[in-house]
Amino acid sequence: MTSRVVFRKGTKVLLRPLEEEDSDAARAGLNDPEVTQFLARVFPLYQKEQRDFIAGLSGRSNDISLGIVQVESGKLIGSLGLHMINWVNRTAITGTVIWEKACWNKGYATEAKMLLLDLAFNALDLYVVQSRVFAPNGASLSYGKKCGYREVARIPQWGRMKDGTRADEVILTVTQEEWRPLWQKYLEEQKSKAG
Repeated sequence: MTSRVVFRKGTKVLLRPLEEEDSDAARAGLNDPEVTQFLARVFPLYQKEQRDFIAGLSGRSNDISLGIVQVESGKLIGSLGLHMINWVNRTAITGTVIWEKACWNKGYATEAKMLLLDLAFNALDLYVVQSRVFAPNGASLSYGKKCGYREVARIPQWGRMKDGTRADEVILTVTQEEWRPLWQKYLEEQKSKAG
């Protein structure tokens, strides 16, 4: 049964807390080499590990992980989060994965990230959010820039890809001030779609 909880909602996706019953979908996606090709994850993800991760989410004050649900189907298609939240400096790092390959390159990650940044900047009043992407991951770089991120640094040959090659790690940031005009534009687009 699909959870009916809605934490943030757009036209394509909604964000909700991850639940124990999401463990199998997440584990299947995060063990798929095509899905994880640009992630630092190299070890298999076991059922107990995934269940323990989800069970431990409620006790974390500096880490918020959410499921990404396709509105049309109600299916969990990925997850994302604000990690390493520093409440003093008002900073965090984001990470996103869409494991449902039929949903790649269709705007789901962009909308999910905009909703997450709404949480980060409007609800939590964070100042700057960072994302780290391996340079060959063009899709992540593209949707990050649509959400206002800009490249601030590049670490040469930092990451080891699954095929054994090395790749630069691109560090992207977006500030609350840079993001706000994009959020207003997003809200206007949502209103016109609903209209």
